[in-house]
Amino acid sequence: MRTEPSSWLTPSAALTALAIPMSAQASELNLIPDASVVATNIALFLLLIYPVNRLLVQPLLRVLDEREARTSGALEQSRRLVDEARASRVDLEIRLSEARTRSQARRSAILSAGEIEERAVLDAARDAGSEIVESVRQSVRSELVEARRSLQTDARELAREAATRILGRAL
Repeated sequence: MRTEPSSWLTPSAALTALAIPMSAQASELNLIPDASVVATNIALFLLLIYPVNRLLVQPLLRVLDEREARTSGALEQSRRLVDEARASRVDLEIRLSEARTRSQARRSAILSAGEIEERAVLDAARDAGSEIVESVRQSVRSELVEARRSLQTDARELAREAATRILGRAL
């Protein structure tokens, strides 16, 4: 399969072909360059420097700058987030400490109020118990007095009955 010469002869291939002299062969050693080849290479370099710079170097540098900006921006953002997290942690610890102090004070107040109420309830119960004990004592005393009276009366009757039986007559 043969290709036509126009299909393989592109502009870059043509420029390359111009830069290589036809007389160059692998067996020859050329220590002094041909001035026309050097001039052609310099002209080619000068012609290509602007398009290569415009099409390759500047976009590549722009991409590298954007990457650097994103990387340094991400690093700066991560540093900022770490600082914010530290500040939030310190703020949270301070608020937690304050909350603990408040809760401890409230707990102490509740406990002391509970102790005061407990004392009041115990005192009331003690007073009520004392009143009940005193009323029971009064009741026992009155029952004792009543029992003594009843026993004295019964003792007199028993004594009369015993005397009546012993004497055989009524008194």
